[in-house]
Amino acid sequence: MTPRSGTRWLVATLAALLVGCGDDVATTPANLGLDAGTDSGATRPRVRLLVDANRDGTVSDTGDDEAFRASWDAAHGAVFLANVDDDDDDDVLDGADDVVNGEADALDLARVRVAPMPGLVEGATGRLSLTGPTSPTVRVFRVDGGAWRRIDPAAETLSTADLRGGVELGVESSGFPTAEWRGEITLTLAVTRGGEALGDDRAVMRVAPFVVSSSLDETERVYATTGGGIFALARFINDLDSITTEDRMEFETIDGMDPDWGERDRGPDVWTQDYMELGWTAMPGGDAPRGMNVVLRTPRVDRAIAAWTRRDFVGPNRGYVWHHSARYPAARAHDPSLDSFGNLEVIPAYGAYPLGRLFHGNVAARSSDPELRAFLNAQRVQGPVLELDTSWLHVGHVDEFASFIPVNSPRGWKLLVASPRAARAQLQALVEADPANGERVMFEGQRWFHPEGHPLEGRAYSAARTINSILADTELMAFNQSDQAHIDMVREILQTEAGLTDDEVIEMPFLMWEIENGQGAAYMPGTVNLLLYGRSVIMAKPHAAVLNNADFMQTHLSALMRAEGITAHFAEQWDILHAAEGEVHCGTNALRRIPGRGAWWEVAR
Repeated sequence: MTPRSGTRWLVATLAALLVGCGDDVATTPANLGLDAGTDSGATRPRVRLLVDANRDGTVSDTGDDEAFRASWDAAHGAVFLANVDDDDDDDVLDGADDVVNGEADALDLARVRVAPMPGLVEGATGRLSLTGPTSPTVRVFRVDGGAWRRIDPAAETLSTADLRGGVELGVESSGFPTAEWRGEITLTLAVTRGGEALGDDRAVMRVAPFVVSSSLDETERVYATTGGGIFALARFINDLDSITTEDRMEFETIDGMDPDWGERDRGPDVWTQDYMELGWTAMPGGDAPRGMNVVLRTPRVDRAIAAWTRRDFVGPNRGYVWHHSARYPAARAHDPSLDSFGNLEVIPAYGAYPLGRLFHGNVAARSSDPELRAFLNAQRVQGPVLELDTSWLHVGHVDEFASFIPVNSPRGWKLLVASPRAARAQLQALVEADPANGERVMFEGQRWFHPEGHPLEGRAYSAARTINSILADTELMAFNQSDQAHIDMVREILQTEAGLTDDEVIEMPFLMWEIENGQGAAYMPGTVNLLLYGRSVIMAKPHAAVLNNADFMQTHLSALMRAEGITAHFAEQWDILHAAEGEVHCGTNALRRIPGRGAWWEVAR
């Protein structure tokens, strides 16, 4: 009797015994983890690698998990995580070591099961193989004796006992999709006996991407940078603290003078928006996605305070990623300013982009780090990144002219856009309403500072001007007309991309001025550059002329926001941010929760 015909005899004998005992369930080869015989009379094992193909947060051996284990589309396919947090707080990212760092880390493993084959012939063994990237690293773990241990699929042999009882595996990645790797792996199990192939199976999985949070996502915490005993910075921080306390929003300051940042002689790097971008990653988890918040560090290797992202942000359910060109800066056209994250924003959810679409200032003659753009595009679900021409701006960031607020409408949001045209019209209307208004003073008590290279570099001079003198400044008005043309072009691109009507765009009135070489920045505080959380916004104090005992621009902006159900707050930041070509958004950041709509796997890209 050959071994395979002996197996057939064993199956038949067991079936007869069970029927003789009155069992109503017919025993078949499939019940024993076996397939029907081949033409040669052999009985082969039913080899199955099971994954969470239906994305309900569990792995089962029936239904869609079984039927679609080797598939991937918007409805089916297994997901695993880039395990870039530090659940045991040992200062090593969990996906960078060869151990499972406790129960919390185990939750970050995507489960794969080798389905039991209880009737498997003695001497059969299994061998796993993994088709995936050379970088990042994809690790496979198995439960062995009640504990997780890393295995090398190419060297791991599953015994007959393993295969009969089934094996639980866990999969993680050390990083996100890249330009070289689309994020997909194939795990294969081959069962043999001696030199004879008995069966095989494969499962397809895709790593979860890094998703940049939309400003409309629920906010958990607001950040700003402090330090150095600078009065103007302390005033800004105090305003933020008071406003967030009133709104019951958690507020955390980052010490910009920490010795580890190494810039004590230069003062704190107050541009909290620019040295990090906050987002998330997730896989299916049942009632809610299972994932973590992730901070993307600016590509700028010379941004010392950006090290805070790795040293202080990372922890349980808080991950970290950093991509930059090997030789930074990357090319002659490269502008490090464009690698600041005020230059990376998200159009909120629309159409084919349920997680929003990234947009970014970049043109060939003035380029951001190509490695950053390649990384963002590799994530796919919010891209490809919409690139806009910001070369007409001195700083060059998209948050200088655009932001978004939630509204009660079918779309759920509106675009806010900078508008020198509206600012000029507003000033002219004040004068037309009462010629005496022309002598009212704008920017009273505020200062500008002579730029680097000026004989009086760093010295202050008065910013105060009457409305009449501003309107009579032909160079200023001509420059604003030019900048308005640039704004209209990027506005049209954003409107066309998202299908926005003019009624879904709110013009934020402020004038621009030339800084150098035809490039501009906000002359009046750029109130479009704001911090949004919930139904509140924090803007720069406009320091416009006083009418009826109130700043007329602050009154106007409050009314604009109130009409959309938004509460407007105003923070003092002229000396520390505005005079240095930035505003509230530039000096703050926000950690936002993984949205309930975090099913990125339903995005067909």
